[in-house]
Amino acid sequence: MLRNLLMWPIRIHLLGSLGIVVVVSFVISAQVSNRYSFANSELVQDVMERWGAPIVQPAPSVRYVTSGAVFNTLQPLALAGQKIKVRASMNYRKRGLVYFSGFDFDFSGDYRVVNDRPHAVDLVFVFPIRMQSNQVLLSDFAFQVDGKTAPADMAAGQDKLVWTGRARAGQELSFHVGFRGRGLDSFIYEMDPDLPVRDFEMIFEVSGGDTYDYPAGVVSSDDVQVTDGRVSLAWRHASLESGVPVGLILPREQAFDTVVAAMVRRGWAPFLAFFLGLTLLALAGKRRFAFYEAYLLSASFALFFVLLAYLAAFTFFALAFVISWLLVSTLLVLYLRACLGNRAGLVGLGLSIAFLLVPNLAVILEGFTGLIYTVEITFGLGLAMFLTRRKVFRKLLDELSLSGKLPQEGKQDAL
Repeated sequence: MLRNLLMWPIRIHLLGSLGIVVVVSFVISAQVSNRYSFANSELVQDVMERWGAPIVQPAPSVRYVTSGAVFNTLQPLALAGQKIKVRASMNYRKRGLVYFSGFDFDFSGDYRVVNDRPHAVDLVFVFPIRMQSNQVLLSDFAFQVDGKTAPADMAAGQDKLVWTGRARAGQELSFHVGFRGRGLDSFIYEMDPDLPVRDFEMIFEVSGGDTYDYPAGVVSSDDVQVTDGRVSLAWRHASLESGVPVGLILPREQAFDTVVAAMVRRGWAPFLAFFLGLTLLALAGKRRFAFYEAYLLSASFALFFVLLAYLAAFTFFALAFVISWLLVSTLLVLYLRACLGNRAGLVGLGLSIAFLLVPNLAVILEGFTGLIYTVEITFGLGLAMFLTRRKVFRKLLDELSLSGKLPQEGKQDAL
């Protein structure tokens, strides 16, 4: 009896069939797990060149010398106040299976500089801005000093704005910098870690999504307001001994590359139940599958994941899922009808629903995964209870467990 049980997977071609599914699953999972190389090894670089890069915006720096002194003795001067406001609108970009979190943003920064020295000083105000990577246009750039538009040194190709001027003893100067740009995934505002921070406030408003996170190393917001499709975060610090980075990871769309990868990684388990159902269906028809029949049915099951991965790269994921399942189910139904008869096609459709459609829906509907699995197991348990009370089914189980003999190939109506 033990020998019969050990030989049974070989006689029904289970090992080869499972091998087909495992190999396909491994290949597809390996490709889609790396969202940056699936279908295009230069995907991320291409996205950043077209739509912008993660934003890292340094705070402006101020340096001074005593009026009349040479400029090789520049000294740092801490900002007296910083008021930053960023309005971002999500502009998700789809490439392959991936929705990238692109966003358009308006940056507005108001800065105060106070000459607390007892004498006049010559100032250099430097505002770093990455024109190319942040997709900033000079036509959208605004720079004002004390409320008036001021000339600034910003030649083509430079990545910073430079203003020079003189401040009397005790004089306060105000600077305004505004521009529009495009970014990807995150926004970080970096302050000089060697200088104290006074009167700092940054407000970041996002529309088009209400999920967010924080990049590594940044200080989290102390004021968060989330509404449907919008999120507002604020950072306020009256005084800090040194500058700290602040910022956020912007809202994301569901990453379907990881969904497909999870499906194929789990696919072997429902396939075993699916293949067992096919085997019992064939045995009920007094025959068993030839090796090529078993392999073709297994390849059809695995084809679902391949179709889904590539169709989803070019159309909506839900539509790709439905099309993939319908195509595979049609192949299974038609082939089972050809092998075992008309009624076998209906049973095959039921197996496709139970072990291909439902388990993968459970992966997509992540919040209902446990419920879906529980309902399916309950239904399967009830079906098993029903079948074990049928004489034909009990006789089939007795034959399999005692004799180990399997019917040979032959075409009959299985039901």
